[in-house]
Amino acid sequence: MSTEQADPKPRSTATKGPLFQDIARFRGIVFDALLRPHDITMSQGWAILHLVVEDGLRQADLAERLDIATVTTSKLIDRLEARGFVERQADPDDRRSKRLYPTDKARAVFKTMTSTQREVDAIANAGIDTEELLITLKVLGQMRANLKAAIAGGIAAP
Repeated sequence: MSTEQADPKPRSTATKGPLFQDIARFRGIVFDALLRPHDITMSQGWAILHLVVEDGLRQADLAERLDIATVTTSKLIDRLEARGFVERQADPDDRRSKRLYPTDKARAVFKTMTSTQREVDAIANAGIDTEELLITLKVLGQMRANLKAAIAGGIAAP
């Protein structure tokens, strides 16, 4: 594990993008490494987590929760269904739609996913003061809200 220290000097706005991308990529790598013994990926784990928490989601609802395209969600659900993590059932309110239900196998992985999430957070947050972390989370939450509002306002297509 690297002992790279954070640079305390303020950076220009231009350097935030690569930093955010690196954090997301490294977080994904660590997640996938920790989940590999359980034979699931981070993306599959997040889908399972949402399905266990919100039993009976429609595919479009899951796509929204994961913030990915419906077609990508369809492929993800196909893989999860083939591996016995998810069952599709007809939606009683809409014949065109299917509801997604986690299996017992998915519920077991849910426990693994939540403990892995805590482990990744502990790794990522090591050496960061609680107050600094709370401020960082507040700032990042506001940045996310600003960008989502810009997208909703038509500045970019999702």
